[in-house]
Amino acid sequence: MHEEIDTKQIKSIQRKPNCHLLYAGKVSDNPYWKFPSHKHDDLHEIVMLQQGAGEFIIDGQAYTAGEGDILIYNRGILHEERSFPDHPLFTYYCGFNFPSLAVSNNDWVVPLDREPVIRANRYSDGLASLMKLLFEESSVQDVNFHYISQKLLETILALIERMLRSEDKVSEAVKGTLAEEVKDYLDKNFTQNLSLTGIAEKFHINPYYLSHPYKNSYEISPINYLIHRRLGEATRLLVTTKMKIWEVGKMVGYENPNYFSILFTRVIGQSPKQFRDSHQKNLFYQKD
Repeated sequence: MHEEIDTKQIKSIQRKPNCHLLYAGKVSDNPYWKFPSHKHDDLHEIVMLQQGAGEFIIDGQAYTAGEGDILIYNRGILHEERSFPDHPLFTYYCGFNFPSLAVSNNDWVVPLDREPVIRANRYSDGLASLMKLLFEESSVQDVNFHYISQKLLETILALIERMLRSEDKVSEAVKGTLAEEVKDYLDKNFTQNLSLTGIAEKFHINPYYLSHPYKNSYEISPINYLIHRRLGEATRLLVTTKMKIWEVGKMVGYENPNYFSILFTRVIGQSPKQFRDSHQKNLFYQKD
């Protein structure tokens, strides 16, 4: 759920003094990477998702995030991380603090009433490049790396401020319009070979962000809506036509007849044949 943020709070990110880099690192090449629940009482952390996707539990709330998304862990916030094996995570991350704010209620990176996940947007590529440079400077440690790393961190924080402002300009009305457009697209193309990634590409949006406005509007994910839309049409065809079961499956978008039967049975509670038999025996057409 999107929450409005006071612009005075946002401006205060720029004014935070003495950000001090503590470390920079990366996670890659491990499909089963996970990090149990933990927190950092004396530092903040930024995680930039370069590739892949995963599940993150932040302050008791579960989030799915993918390529281009940014995770912000304010100090003292419990968080847990897990890569999806079929989409292994590749991330750059850094830890830092604001020494002069250590005992202040203003010691945060994103406001405490704000979601800690910034979804991919037009600034994500820029931030990804900065995080990569920060990691390289920290690992190579060539001449003036302290100075360069410090300036990179300040730029990263300034760009995060810009990203937060950009998110606030995306109103609930716009999100609702997107959800309506996606639903209309699914209704017109549900028999085609569709995937969440393909739908997201059609609307030029991150697939892991697409689901949020849609689910908020219709209380169902786009893929689950697609399944119910297909099976709803399948039930109509089973009852009102003499098409073979495999033909019905193919007609509504399932090339594999076994998969269609298994999915139909799981969702509807009867096999396609059982459904057809139980409904056709009580269906009587008028004779001409």
